[in-house]
Amino acid sequence: MRATIKDVAKLAGVSPSTVTRVIQNSSAISQKTKDSVRKAMAELNYHPNLNARSLVSSYTQVIGLVLPDDSDIFYQNPFFPTALRGISQVAADHNYAIQISTGKDEEQRLEAISQMVYGRRVDGLIFLYSKPDDPLVQLAIQHKFPFLILGKAASPFISLVDNDNIQAAFEATSYFIQKGYRNLAFVAGNKELVVSQDRYKGYKKALKAYNIPLDDSKVKFSSGFLLEDSSYKLMKKLMKQEPDAIVTTDTMVAEGILHYLNEINVHLPIISFDSVKPKLSIDAYVDVHAIQLGRVACDTLLQIINDSKEDKQICYRRVIPHTITEL
Repeated sequence: MRATIKDVAKLAGVSPSTVTRVIQNSSAISQKTKDSVRKAMAELNYHPNLNARSLVSSYTQVIGLVLPDDSDIFYQNPFFPTALRGISQVAADHNYAIQISTGKDEEQRLEAISQMVYGRRVDGLIFLYSKPDDPLVQLAIQHKFPFLILGKAASPFISLVDNDNIQAAFEATSYFIQKGYRNLAFVAGNKELVVSQDRYKGYKKALKAYNIPLDDSKVKFSSGFLLEDSSYKLMKKLMKQEPDAIVTTDTMVAEGILHYLNEINVHLPIISFDSVKPKLSIDAYVDVHAIQLGRVACDTLLQIINDSKEDKQICYRRVIPHTITEL
């Protein structure tokens, strides 16, 4: 016979109403009680009827994930699937499902987000990117809809989970400078993304700290859907500047650079950013710990959702440490 909510309550030693509030992830229930009830649910193989509960509570138990403009990058760049793993782990722990929103252009994406927000099809949103003056983010703000940005937000009143990308790029650039390299090139992804700009700021900050003049001809930003192809072409141009080391902002960019260097049989030291150990012949990478970013992002969004149930508005800004790993 299928287990009921009363069976779970009896095994956990709590009331059925407490079990209901645990399923709703109420902030009024202690973590100890939540753990006890979830353990009982697992032992009894009890699965709440989320559809029925959403009709009663007006909550869906669904989190919406908003992808970058170039949604192909979501599948190509290991950062996004890795962050998604972390989000999924926490969502599953709290009986939440995930709905991914995408579109071929901004208009389609805005329509998809509008349906999520107006129709209350999800309880909250995680934006897996950050860019200035994003109309999708503005829509969530206008409707006071629970959301956060996995990245940097320009407004101090927007909740976020991120690395300190300026400091990370400063340390990545300093890593080569301290090894004696002075003619450093910088190759980044999409210039419109805040993460690209922050890592560029860190690069410039390191050059200034070591009294190395900034040369704009050694700075390149990739564009389009295929960052590898773009960075391959940019490296052709950069070779005229005779760089002695290269700072890149992600492995897809580094891959294009390496492709060209291998063709001309030239080796240059490269450092990049990644969330897993790169399968590339580079010198080092900045580990942004994407799984932890995803886990903390989901945990934080669930807290924001709970806050909204109690008419609270709290801005959470959480920074995940990075590490530099030599290969």
